[in-house]
Amino acid sequence: MDEKTFRRPEEAAPGRCVICAAGPVEDTAPLLPLLRADDWVIAADGGLRLARRLSLRPALLVADFDSSVREENREEIPVAVLPVRKDDTDTMAAARIGLERGFREFLLLGASGGRLDHTAGNFAVLAYLCGRGARAVLADEHGRVEMVPPGRYRVEAEEGMALSLLPYGGAVSGLWVKNAEYPLENATLTPDFPLGVSNAFSNGRDVEIEFTGGILQIFLCRD
Repeated sequence: MDEKTFRRPEEAAPGRCVICAAGPVEDTAPLLPLLRADDWVIAADGGLRLARRLSLRPALLVADFDSSVREENREEIPVAVLPVRKDDTDTMAAARIGLERGFREFLLLGASGGRLDHTAGNFAVLAYLCGRGARAVLADEHGRVEMVPPGRYRVEAEEGMALSLLPYGGAVSGLWVKNAEYPLENATLTPDFPLGVSNAFSNGRDVEIEFTGGILQIFLCRD
């Protein structure tokens, strides 16, 4: 089984779709290093404001305009107009468009904080992208999270970052974690017990992860 390296978002493969959502972001400074010149940016409705704060010009605005951004589209960015009454959230619609455009790398910004249901909904967007073979990272000023399917992964050590491993949508089984402060051997993580919260890199070494079942959330958050 090939090992995949859990890289920083700015080191992702060329051709990445960045989705700016409408969630609150107090400090944009930690997000700026994650961006790259070749990013293809979608603003999800009110995420247009975040894109502006990041000095990004979206290639597309996906909106039902419930965030009152119609008058703010002064750059005349192309718009994919969504109905107000719909099944998809604006962020999910943006993710679908990104997949249709052929992207397999995604970075979601402004997708956490604010309303808890919106944050939970955006985690479902991560799961949707993961389930379709895409790499998707959700990042905010405090850290980032990625969902991964069964396999072998290497998480590069980052100073000052806590490492948390949590299951999504069911149990994660056959889990081995090496080079962490709290290693695991053939463990099972279940959604009703947060065993994997606040682990740490041991002596600055990359953490090795392998598991056989479920969807694993890998969090890196500033301690």
